[in-house]
Amino acid sequence: MTRFYFDGQGFDAQSDETVLDTLIREGHQVNYSCKKGSCKTCLVKHVDGKLSTGSQRGLTLTLKRDHYLCACQCKPTSGLKLKSVLAQDLFISAQIHSKQYLSDSVVKLKLKLSETINHCAGQYINLRRFDGLTRSYAITNDPFGEFIELHVKRKYNGQFSDWLFNHASVGEGLLLQGPWGHCCYSKAYIEDDISLIACGTGLGPVYGIALDALKSGHRGKINLYHGARNHADLYQHSSLLQLMLEHRNFTYHGCVSTLQKNDAQPMSRVQQGDPFDIAMMHFPVKTLSGNKSRHRVYLCGEPDFVMRGQASVFLNGVPLNRIHVLSFDYKDLRSMSRSL
Repeated sequence: MTRFYFDGQGFDAQSDETVLDTLIREGHQVNYSCKKGSCKTCLVKHVDGKLSTGSQRGLTLTLKRDHYLCACQCKPTSGLKLKSVLAQDLFISAQIHSKQYLSDSVVKLKLKLSETINHCAGQYINLRRFDGLTRSYAITNDPFGEFIELHVKRKYNGQFSDWLFNHASVGEGLLLQGPWGHCCYSKAYIEDDISLIACGTGLGPVYGIALDALKSGHRGKINLYHGARNHADLYQHSSLLQLMLEHRNFTYHGCVSTLQKNDAQPMSRVQQGDPFDIAMMHFPVKTLSGNKSRHRVYLCGEPDFVMRGQASVFLNGVPLNRIHVLSFDYKDLRSMSRSL
């Protein structure tokens, strides 16, 4: 057992536990979500004692300098002293400006912030509601807008997503932390051929990345592949078809697991199959002289989808430094894994 202190209270950690593991086992109320150091929901502050290697992995230089660490990444050392983070130290206030239901299970939120922050589509933020419950959501709009936009899918057993979908009202106050992440478009990629591959509401950030690229005058080809269970889950189908009409270098592909036989008029630009297989078939990776590829891939969605996608596109010749990922790591309360 290793004894450490959190907010002045002593805790005894077992040999294989992180600080977060111990706090959860002891029934201490603490915010967390992914438990992988990605979402930054479980940030705490270092007061005294030796920090284990990796406690501040993935944090910005500013957070490290200000002595923050992720409780899920910190292995306790004897006598380590930590304290809770005050909301005003890391969060800014925000309000729900508007809600738009995009499907039976997806709502688009526009958030008005109390101060301007630099953000881009493909990053993510933490939202905290009145009772302290905190979750991470991907930013879906480019940096030129007045608001921050999110696509939120109502999840089974999802306390926060159900509240946002069914109960949160326009004008509702929230706290916002971030943004985090680097799965964004850059003007340095302007000549690259880009494949954007997403499942579920992973479409939101890749749609925003596509808009960012097009507004920036992108000259390479852009192909967007949206993987879904069925036609109903292709919740931005019409908007993406319209975007194709407006930009000659943009192509949209709907990819479904199941084709609906009872549809009187099949949806255009929709195929049955795995989005990674369809992407590589339609737009094979091109390698230039010196093994330099012009191909760049963005992957957004559930963790299993993103991991499978990384392996697939890498094996098809895309270098790792040209694969950008945003994985929707979450606190899963279900006994069965979630599919597309």
